Formats: sequence, C-alpha cells, structure tokens
Amino acid sequence: MTRPRISLPALAWTALAGNLVVILQGAVVRVTHSGAGCGRHWPTCNGEIVPLAPSTATMIEFSHRLLSLGVLLIGAWLLARAFRVRREHPGTFAFATISFVFLIVEALLGALTVLWGLTGDNATVGRGLMVATHLVNSVLLVGALAATVMYASGRGRWPLRPGSQGVLSTTLGVGLVGMLVLMFSGGIAAMGNTIFPSETLAAGLAADFDPASHPLIRLRILHPLIAVTVGIYLFVSLGFGWWLKPAPEARGLVRALFATYVAQLVIGTANLAFLAPVALQLLHLAVAVLAFGLLAALSVALLGAEVPARSRAVTADGAPGTDPAPEPASEGTGRTAMENA
Repeated sequence: MTRPRISLPALAWTALAGNLVVILQGAVVRVTHSGAGCGRHWPTCNGEIVPLAPSTATMIEFSHRLLSLGVLLIGAWLLARAFRVRREHPGTFAFATISFVFLIVEALLGALTVLWGLTGDNATVGRGLMVATHLVNSVLLVGALAATVMYASGRGRWPLRPGSQGVLSTTLGVGLVGMLVLMFSGGIAAMGNTIFPSETLAAGLAADFDPASHPLIRLRILHPLIAVTVGIYLFVSLGFGWWLKPAPEARGLVRALFATYVAQLVIGTANLAFLAPVALQLLHLAVAVLAFGLLAALSVALLGAEVPARSRAVTADGAPGTDPAPEPASEGTGRTAMENA
C-alpha cells in the first residue's frame, strides 16, 4: 500500500500560503513590540532552545520563529521535489530555486534584526531600513513562489525569453520595481506609525511636515504619494501590455490585479484616516503582498504566452510574412509526473 503524497502543485500552494502567514505574523510581532521577546539571542530564545517560562512577547516572537522554520523546511521540500522533475519542468525548478534563495535571505535578515538589537522600542533609522528591506525580500519571495505555483500547476510556458520581448519586458519590469519601491516605503511608514503613533490625523500630518520630526515620521508621507504614482503606472502599463500581447491565459490575472490594487488604495486611505489600527495594517499588508504576487504571476503569463495570431504577421522590423520564432514549450503537460515527483 503506497502512502498518499502531496502533489507538487499543492506543495507550491502550501509554501505560498505559509509564507503569507509568516509575513502577517511578522507584522504582529512589530505592532505588539514583541521583537525583543527572545532578547538579542538567535537561534536560541533568551539563551534557551525552548523558553520554559515565556512572557507574552516571548511567545509571540518564538512562535514566529517556529513558523519561519516550518516554511523554510517546506521550501527545501519544494526545491527537492522540483529538482526531480527539472528536465521535464525547468520553469518549476528555476523558480523553486529562486524561492529557496529568498527564504535563506529571509532567515538571515531575521537573525540580523535580532542580533543587532533592531527590535522592541528601537527607534533608529537603521531599524526602519531593516524592516523595509525585510519586507522587500518577503514580497520577492512571494513573487517567486507565485511563479512556482504557475509552473507547478501547468499554467506557465518556458522559457520566458524576456530579451526578445523588450518593450513588454521593460513595461512589466518597471511595474515590478515600482511595486518594490512602494513596499520599501510602506515598511518605513509602518515603522513610523508603530514607534510614533499619532493621536489625530491632523497631528500626524503636521508631524510629517515638521522639520524637527524624527526621520521615520517625515519619510512616511512618501508612501501614499508613491502608492498613487505606482497605481497610475500599473493601470496604464498593464493596459498597454495587454494591447501588446493579449494572451487569453492572462486575462483573469489582469482583472484580479486591477481589482486588488483598487481595493488596496481604498484600504490604504482608510488606514491613514483611522490612524493605522492593527486590523487595517494587517489587511493593508496582506492585500499589498497579494498584489505583488499577482503582478509576478501576470508577468510570467504574459512573457511566456504564445504570440497571438494577429501579431505574427508582422516582425519586429515591420516586415510581413516572416516565420515566427519557436514558441516556448508549455509545462502544462506531464501532470502525472508533477504529482508523483
């Protein structure tokens, strides 16, 4: 009797969902000031492998470490499974590898945050930069896992060949970089709101423009401005990208991304108006991470999609009738091999 095994697509989804939970749990650690719950000890907690008489802050921080270890092991498992089907499904293996690299970096950033004392009530600019850097790596991890899910589920084509799609690649690349800048500014804004909460919206805005305010306060005003700018770019660029390559398989992702970003602007406005309550902060973060994951998946879908028939009649230099370049191979075949890997 053979033991039931989790399929590779299910494992990729599990890794993605698990890391989303870890990201949100990390935000809980920040807003509850529990980052110093294990002191400046890593990988031990206050010098113990398992804290025997933990405080609330220690339990929150230690549970975050345990879950982080869990998703690291899942990432290693995913990479091992993808390695077994690397010849038939190179896209799955490529993005599973990239995901695991980001997982390692994630663990190292967490360790440095603790060892350098960038936790608890530390109000330095260095802590804000570390939080923002950590958040950027987290969303890059989610983006890589979203691409892994695409290929593991048989919805992506390999290779992507971005070099032969210069305009589309640049359009999508600028959008991804813009989202990363937005996430970086969001990390700084979140740190400012945590360390220096405002009593009223008017007082918060006044502090944002006060030259005597702490840098983390003065920098947080950039986040909503960047959010609007990136939002406008995404609406225009994705419409342009769809015009360049109207791939049917990307239609649902385009719609989902538009809806998610509109929802994010509404949530962000409410978060600002109500002075960033914990529930709205977590919702704001979750939707932001979802938006980046969708953009990463959409980029894979568009770059790997077959060239529409109406685009094949004209080559890059405008000459009609030239045979198109070989199309990328789909990873949608071989589902049995994927499930049994």
